[in-house]
Amino acid sequence: MLYVIRHGKTDWNLENKIQGRADIPLNHLGIQEANLIKEALNQTKFYEIISSPLIRAKKTAEIISNHQIPVVTDARIIERDFGEFEGLHKEDFDCSSFWNYSLNCQYAKAESVQKLLNRVYNFLDEYKEIYEKKDVLVVTHAGVIPAICSYFKGIPKSNNLFCYHYKTCEIIKF
Repeated sequence: MLYVIRHGKTDWNLENKIQGRADIPLNHLGIQEANLIKEALNQTKFYEIISSPLIRAKKTAEIISNHQIPVVTDARIIERDFGEFEGLHKEDFDCSSFWNYSLNCQYAKAESVQKLLNRVYNFLDEYKEIYEKKDVLVVTHAGVIPAICSYFKGIPKSNNLFCYHYKTCEIIKF
């Protein structure tokens, strides 16, 4: 089974800012969330724990692993590159267009939806045989989870991938 978790809270989450690839650490609340998830998953024996290389995801994964299993990083599950939108407050940003699969907007710096899907699908295709037979944990970001969900559930009829939005440290199973 594949377990997917969004990293714990950061100060930018609390400020409602778009983090993208800014390497923002977990705050105190994020560390508490990760510890709660560690307890919730303490009976699950993971074959592998894979994390985004960004510190907020990696720290969440390390807390959950409790030094029982090494955390492997994979750049294909790093947060979506928000480019010119990084650091903006979410209300100052056209989220609907940014996450619309059929529009696939091209930006000066930000990663398009289809580029995001290509890299995440590549990651999932590679690990598919492993997580079909063993429990694997992936710790990633709010901008990657919609791609993972669309891999398993399909592109939503609305074409808005952000309908697949999850809270920090929420567990999703596939």
